Amino acid sequence: MKAVVVGGGLAGCAAALDLVDAGHEVTLFEARPTLGGAVQTLPEREGDPSPPPDNGQHIALGCFTEYLRFLDRIGAGGSYERRPLALSVIGAGGVAAEIKPRMRALLGYRHLSLRDRLGIPLVTARLRNAEPRPGETFGVLLRRHGASDSAVELFWDVFIRPALNLRTDEADAAVGLFTVRTALLGRRSDSDVVLPSRPLGAMHGEAAARTLAGAGAVVRVGERVDDLDDVDADTIVVALPPRESARLLGEDAPQLEDSPIVSVHLLFDRELLDRPLAALLGTDAHWVFDRGALTRNPPARGQYLTVVSSGVPELMELRGRELVERVASAVTSRLGPADVVWSRVSREPYATVALRPGTASLRPGARTGRPNVVRAGAWTDTGWPATMESAVRSGRTAARLLSDVITQVAA
Repeated sequence: MKAVVVGGGLAGCAAALDLVDAGHEVTLFEARPTLGGAVQTLPEREGDPSPPPDNGQHIALGCFTEYLRFLDRIGAGGSYERRPLALSVIGAGGVAAEIKPRMRALLGYRHLSLRDRLGIPLVTARLRNAEPRPGETFGVLLRRHGASDSAVELFWDVFIRPALNLRTDEADAAVGLFTVRTALLGRRSDSDVVLPSRPLGAMHGEAAARTLAGAGAVVRVGERVDDLDDVDADTIVVALPPRESARLLGEDAPQLEDSPIVSVHLLFDRELLDRPLAALLGTDAHWVFDRGALTRNPPARGQYLTVVSSGVPELMELRGRELVERVASAVTSRLGPADVVWSRVSREPYATVALRPGTASLRPGARTGRPNVVRAGAWTDTGWPATMESAVRSGRTAARLLSDVITQVAA
């Protein structure tokens, strides 16, 4: 049976891999010149440090089991470092503390008063049985269970904002609860931080393309599908962003808002960060990563950093130089003086959907109005936030549904 996958992001690649593994004749179409979708390395420019920057510093957690299995399947299982959760958080004056899943570390979290520190494990324990209320944000739920405003801003937001690409006071309470329960209240290894040690393009799109071709699938990049009726296939997976998916399927676009991510890549003339990553409290530079060290390719002089700001529509409007100066100033205000000798900006206006209160019902499942067509994508109703894990899970679900259709037709 012929199966076509439209869209070569993680969801489409995961679906194509499962379909070809099941013995189907698979063709994957991707409009971009490379696979990987939202997980890309930027095209190299003259003067870029090595390796060229990614379109943001994507990280995973130990609970991302399907995503990590996907990396193993495409031969990229050695392309990341996995470490126990230890998030460095740096405030004004360079004052640093760590978020670790240990009582001693929580009590030493100097960005909060002792009373608020003592409250963190109590609030966390209450979240095991907490029930979200209709229309409630996760911030409201946290306060209802004893968290202070300071704890929400200076502790919980450090973890929630990069996970959901929204502030804690904007994110749906149920999604926030799921995130905490899955990553922090499960097995200790579920909270592990998974950091790429290779450029994202190489360890995702390029690796997936090689694996698919080696398994017998046809990968056609640079080709856009404009009408499903023109596709020669028995079954189809539409693995595209919300509006593109709706257009191809002849549906109304889901009323899901986008949440952007802005990344600023900086080469400083001196070393500023003495750890792989850190959150910078009270700045637009939410997270800063030592890209040179993480990719095992430090510059001969200075330090190569990637700064990521999540859920920041206000930064999307800034001109490149203005944005670089603003973010670089935020970094040096926390880490010390230094001069920028190279910079590059990457904006992802459609990085994720914004899972605000009331959006759960707007995320469709895999089934569509056509019996032989299914949808996939991190934004669909996978039970997970719109993460790389959600993308891979959606692709695998789509492939499983199509295999069932193919089996029924063959019978």
